[in-house]
Amino acid sequence: MTDAPEPHTTGPDRTRSVPRTPRAEVRERLLTAGARAFAEQGVHEARLDDIAAAAGFSKGAVYSNFSSKEDLVGQVMQRATNLVLRSLQELVRVDIEAADVGDVVRAAFGRHDQSAQFALLSELRGYAIRHPEFMPEFVRQRRHLHDGVRELVHRWFAAHPELDPGMPLDTFATLLVAANSGTVFDAPALDDANPGDVVAALVEAVIRPR
Repeated sequence: MTDAPEPHTTGPDRTRSVPRTPRAEVRERLLTAGARAFAEQGVHEARLDDIAAAAGFSKGAVYSNFSSKEDLVGQVMQRATNLVLRSLQELVRVDIEAADVGDVVRAAFGRHDQSAQFALLSELRGYAIRHPEFMPEFVRQRRHLHDGVRELVHRWFAAHPELDPGMPLDTFATLLVAANSGTVFDAPALDDANPGDVVAALVEAVIRPR
């Protein structure tokens, strides 16, 4: 294992130094390891030593990049939120025609296995309930996700004034997130229903010509 600042070599090769791992890569590896540990073990049980080791570093790398375990938890959630929004933004474009929007939504919400992501979100939600000091960060990140989905919804409908969502756009965006989250949550009881299919069915059922 290594920490972010890797030492110089000694002996015959002491004139050569071992390349330092870029800081951005160190953070990304720690965030990935942290997300996996929190989802599988829970925030309370996950140990920083184990997270650092899984990322290939010593514990010092954690404190070189995050001020505390709580800071790591918050950054893990922010990374997860950003990954979801980037995935949606890559697929949901304003030039998508109404006839194709169902298939695009189906791909956007169903392109990845969300079980690990939802396990992490569930643990972070429980952690926020048990640790009220973390709740504002949890709320901030969830609002960021909802705001991102609302922005996509407003942008697409602005480009397609001939279509009617049948309800306020903010409500429609909230339903999209809720349908996805609810389907993932209840997947074991729904014969592993695909969230993409459920959300796409909602979109196709609601959108109508004006």
